Amino acid sequence: MSGKLNKYYNTLKYLKKSQLLYLLRNRLRRGKAVKTSVPAPGRFRLPLWWEELDADLAYLQRFDAEEILRGNVTLLHESRDTAGERSHLWSFNLHYLEYLIPLAAAYRRTGEERWYAGFKNYCLCWIRDNRSGTGDGWHPYTISLRLTNLLICMDGFGEILEKDEEFVRELSDSMYAQYLHLQRNPERHLLANHYFENLKAVLLGSLYFQEESTYNKYRVLLKREIAEQILPDGLHYERSLMYHKIILEDLMRVAGALSGIDDDFGRELLEPIQRMADAMYALEEGVGRTPLFNDAGDNVARPMESLLNGLREQLGMVPAHPEKRDFPDAGYYCLENGGIKILMDVGKIGPDFAVGHGHCDALSFELSLQGKPLFVNAGTGLYQGALRPWFRSTVAHNTVVIDGQEQSECWGDHRVARRTAEGAGDCGDGWMEGSLITSAGKWQKRRMELKEDGSVRISDTVHGQAQAYLHLAPEYQYVLQDHAVLVTRNHEPVCVIVPDGSDKVQIHPDGNLALYAPDFGQIKKVQALEISWEGDGTPHVIQIDFTRREER
Repeated sequence: MSGKLNKYYNTLKYLKKSQLLYLLRNRLRRGKAVKTSVPAPGRFRLPLWWEELDADLAYLQRFDAEEILRGNVTLLHESRDTAGERSHLWSFNLHYLEYLIPLAAAYRRTGEERWYAGFKNYCLCWIRDNRSGTGDGWHPYTISLRLTNLLICMDGFGEILEKDEEFVRELSDSMYAQYLHLQRNPERHLLANHYFENLKAVLLGSLYFQEESTYNKYRVLLKREIAEQILPDGLHYERSLMYHKIILEDLMRVAGALSGIDDDFGRELLEPIQRMADAMYALEEGVGRTPLFNDAGDNVARPMESLLNGLREQLGMVPAHPEKRDFPDAGYYCLENGGIKILMDVGKIGPDFAVGHGHCDALSFELSLQGKPLFVNAGTGLYQGALRPWFRSTVAHNTVVIDGQEQSECWGDHRVARRTAEGAGDCGDGWMEGSLITSAGKWQKRRMELKEDGSVRISDTVHGQAQAYLHLAPEYQYVLQDHAVLVTRNHEPVCVIVPDGSDKVQIHPDGNLALYAPDFGQIKKVQALEISWEGDGTPHVIQIDFTRREER
């Protein structure tokens, strides 16, 4: 029991006092039903449909519109008719109603009314099935995303919806009840992206329902969160590139909706949007997918190209500093040369009071070759289930485990007790480095160099038994040689990994170490390399050579 109490203490001590108060308040209110329909005071169509975001082919490929029309929904690689219990995250995604956006896209493309009929049927079914005013459908986060997605669809369907006055009234009355419930139940116990989504949804709702006093209040609250959550270097403070893109899209939608309504605030939003776009492009361009640091996957946020197209076409913006390589506030650095791009995380696990999406990935890296991932972190998988602790663990990332201990004490689905401290990073021409102290008090340092000759030098300094891990992307394989490890693709050599001569080397083709989740709900099988040595406080070097394709 003392161990569990210590975990609670070391988790709660980082929270803001306001979070503790809202935690207590939410406990007292838990399970209470809410009013599910309230007459809406007014309606104003918001320009929230962005062709570049909502009709983007890469985005629409996540959904099967015909399948949705038949009453079946596949989300996060899980289907509505899948046998057995579905994940809690899947239930949340079902309530987001994001899968109705492809129906609007299909209607705009074809003009066929069956797509509108499908949208209308899903909305009415949701209203009917959630009349109890309890459950996941009335969680503040699902309301926040659902209200936004419905407003996007309503703009997307346009005239055919506006003519359906009875349905619009019923839908708006339901949305107004959700909007009021959200104002009474903001996620101030969690803060971070959850609270941001709450504020954004209420602000957009206040424009739709034409409630000026609510808009003025939430305008101030949203500005405050932007100032705190968007770091000076442009990254979102939870240090997940997936959530970074979600928050960027939020700001883009709000800026677009404010055109002609509050041009001053709309223009004010362009500065953080620019910083976020610059950071996204600098870190993700040439990687080949969403970088897998902290909770992240490729099938949740809009694709980077979609966001860039929207920025260019709707806001006249392009990345202003594509050459930027250092993001010291978030703790990300990158190197790029000769078709090789390396990202390294040397930052905190997250803001002290909001680390629920954090992983033990400090000093880990991802490496892409010619725009495709080669060395990868394992990803996230899902937010619940037996594998959740493993995907957050140190061994699931391309970093070093010291004496078999975790960098941070991740527990539960979204909790962290003791965590890394005193992190520091820097970079220069062809190099980047970082250091930290783990939750167990172990100091470690990593320096990475990308040489002009096509080699990568990884230098780790630790005290104690060390295991460094290198997880491969699915299409690559390891081949163990006498003094090196060959990486191949389709039996062709790609690079050679040269450890120290006294290192113990082991390839893991099975078990948890062979798991890789580039998408939420999708787990693939890969190979992982483990390199072990006894750290004595002096630099230990692992060389990755892209010019030397076989053992000398």
